[in-house]
Amino acid sequence: MLKVILPIALAFAMLFFFYTAYQDAKPQSRDTRIYSELKEFIPYKLKKRFTGLTIISTKNDKEEKPPSSQVMHRFDQLEQQWGKSHLLLDGNILTVLDDNNQSVKTITLQNKSEMGYVKNFFGL
Repeated sequence: MLKVILPIALAFAMLFFFYTAYQDAKPQSRDTRIYSELKEFIPYKLKKRFTGLTIISTKNDKEEKPPSSQVMHRFDQLEQQWGKSHLLLDGNILTVLDDNNQSVKTITLQNKSEMGYVKNFFGL
């Protein structure tokens, strides 16, 4: 009986371990409309390499190569840091600022979901 239960229990334990690792490696969810409008201003891009993903800053071409399991978390951190210094939320108007604090674009948030995304993801 133990010879039957032990492999099944081990298989379930491994599935649980892989599932939790997968959940930890997933990036935070994004609002599609807002993120697509902000994407052109965010100075970080992901580049596929033979050895994995690399984060590249388009301002100074600096490359960052975090471990594969942490790439998306680090990418989120960089985008959030950028958002705290380059986004201004006033009511339902989101203003994108350049490095000199000049307004580059204004985006009207259309619903509470978009407002929640901006507040939670960027910490505004």
